[in-house]
Amino acid sequence: MKISRRKRGTSIVETAAGLFIIIPIVLFLFDVAAAVLAQTANDSMCKSAARAAAETDSAGRAQAAAQTAVDRFPAAGYITSKRLFRPVQYNAGTSVTVVTEIVCRFPVPIPFGGPDRMNFVTDMTEPVVGQL
Repeated sequence: MKISRRKRGTSIVETAAGLFIIIPIVLFLFDVAAAVLAQTANDSMCKSAARAAAETDSAGRAQAAAQTAVDRFPAAGYITSKRLFRPVQYNAGTSVTVVTEIVCRFPVPIPFGGPDRMNFVTDMTEPVVGQL
């Protein structure tokens, strides 16, 4: 009988030790997933802003169109801010370059002084199609 009790106790200790390894890995994967989704969202937002700016015929209108596209872009709960990173570059009616930034807050911050957020910056260039 003592042998079976020792086996039961051993399996509980092994399970607890395994959970100490598995749980941090799962929590880290939540942070990685949030970072990947934030980068994907930033790429999509920047592309939308660049397309909107490229459909205009002046630098001022391009800036306003890009800002409107950024403001209308839906942000998930892990995204704390979204903005145009630099003013829109309107290159003499040939192309438009837009740079955007999204700040992602990690769902499970790294303990003991690790980062709790990450900034993602993306730039896109589109040909101007708004010329008449």
